[in-house]
Amino acid sequence: MAIKHTTWFTGFIAVAMLHLVGQLVGQDALHLVTKPLLMPALLAWFLTVTPSGRFRTLVAIGLVWSWLGDLGLMPSGEAWFLAGLGAFLIAQLTYSVAFWPYRADSVLTRPVFALPYLAALVGLLVVLWGHLGDLRLPVTVYAVVIVAMAVLATGVNRTVALGAVLFVVSDALIALDSVADLVQLPAHGFWVMLTYLAAQLLIAMGVASAVRAETAG
Repeated sequence: MAIKHTTWFTGFIAVAMLHLVGQLVGQDALHLVTKPLLMPALLAWFLTVTPSGRFRTLVAIGLVWSWLGDLGLMPSGEAWFLAGLGAFLIAQLTYSVAFWPYRADSVLTRPVFALPYLAALVGLLVVLWGHLGDLRLPVTVYAVVIVAMAVLATGVNRTVALGAVLFVVSDALIALDSVADLVQLPAHGFWVMLTYLAAQLLIAMGVASAVRAETAG
């Protein structure tokens, strides 16, 4: 079993590195070939290291919907963007449901610590608002849901909380570039995918750790 754990984890890291190299050097074929493999490899590792149960199942479903979101965002066009956004919305809702039982330990019980999340949500929507047009409703709904997910993630452990924050950062970078054409970093796609992959990996690692701790307890 330990060998299998190592194999899947190594496979995910290898595919992620290839994908990031493709993003960095502008090799479209490389990152297009590797992108559909990212979440399946991470999901396979997550399932092998996490004891079965509700938490594991919900996070696994979130990873599947994230994979569908990855596929939806690969083609160009508004229809595909909305399809990808919808898939990621379901992923965020699923993560939120998974994290909900931990809400008593989250920043929801300490409003001062929740303020940065609220400020990030409001600030991002204010910056984007005049550029969204017909996308105002779907982008607003998605922004609210992903920030709520990040808030709930603080109740699980620090690893999951950090992953959720990086997820928000990654999606904010997408919105500021693809949706509003306001910010584009050098090698923008690289930074979007780096923060996204780190986010998903940290969420998976943190949840696996939490489930194993609860099982041992």
